[in-house]
Amino acid sequence: MLKYFSLPIGILIILSAACSRKYNPANTPFAIYHPISEDNVRKLEKGITTPADVVKLFGDPAKNSISDKGERYVYGYLGDTLTVNFDSSKTVGSFLYRPEIFTPVSGNPDNITKRIKESRVKKIEVYNTSKFTLEKWFGPANKKETGTNRNRYTFDRRNGTLVVYTLANYEERVLSYSFEPKH
Repeated sequence: MLKYFSLPIGILIILSAACSRKYNPANTPFAIYHPISEDNVRKLEKGITTPADVVKLFGDPAKNSISDKGERYVYGYLGDTLTVNFDSSKTVGSFLYRPEIFTPVSGNPDNITKRIKESRVKKIEVYNTSKFTLEKWFGPANKKETGTNRNRYTFDRRNGTLVVYTLANYEERVLSYSFEPKH
């Protein structure tokens, strides 16, 4: 009698798994945060930068609050935080930027004479490319640093430097990257 019930239950399990949504990394909590660019933080000016300017630089804030002292925008990105306070003139009154601190883990001085193929850099897809694919394309990173929630890999080559941030988990999917060519 038990074997007659186990077959329909097995079919139901397979059907429910097949009909469930596929994993889409863009729907993860990490996708709602915007990387905080240190260069953009340097563009903030007390008494000049407006809330619209801040949104233009960093996107919509993760949190927004209003008090008798003014409005406050809070940004967070896997360890980096930025709090921007606006005064009564609706311009930046103060701000506090705290970047995540990365600890050096390992390094590989080899491959400094090799070149980075820019066509491969263009193939990097946020959330879809992993650290393992990067090593296949570019060789071992010259420097690996780890933070609380993400890792930073630096590929320093003859024609430029590729810096890649990945999740600090077993998949190590790419969160963001930048390539600076050397001239």
